[in-house]
Amino acid sequence: MKKICLLILVLFLTGCSGYKPVFSTKDVNFFIDQIIITDNDKISYKIKKRLKPYSSENINKIKINLNINSSKEVKIISKDNKGDALMFNLIISSSIEISSNNIVEKKYKFNEKFTFKNQPNKFELDQYKRSLEDELIDKIFEKLILNLRTY
Repeated sequence: MKKICLLILVLFLTGCSGYKPVFSTKDVNFFIDQIIITDNDKISYKIKKRLKPYSSENINKIKINLNINSSKEVKIISKDNKGDALMFNLIISSSIEISSNNIVEKKYKFNEKFTFKNQPNKFELDQYKRSLEDELIDKIFEKLILNLRTY
């Protein structure tokens, strides 16, 4: 019985050796030649910064251009009796156009939202909003890369 358990354990552990990172830049069939930001907003610049590793030029890969337009909106969902905000909804929207040879080939629209409570300390609330914004931008970036990999 011990030999069978040991054999199963060894087979189980050797089967897990094929790990590859999902967002590796080695196995992509494209490179980003130019990233155009329509509006002057921080969200589009953060997405552009995360796309830098995909801009290494290669002859064997497809050259694409991206046009990014993003917006952020913070809505008050509920208020208390005094009229102070209790709950907020942070919505980040990104519209991304993929073009090749000056022809728009695909358009993607990504929306991410998160609901959170108000805090008495406004500095901590601002820090929390920034961390939520970064997390939502990461989600949009992951969705964009997955769509670009199937391009």
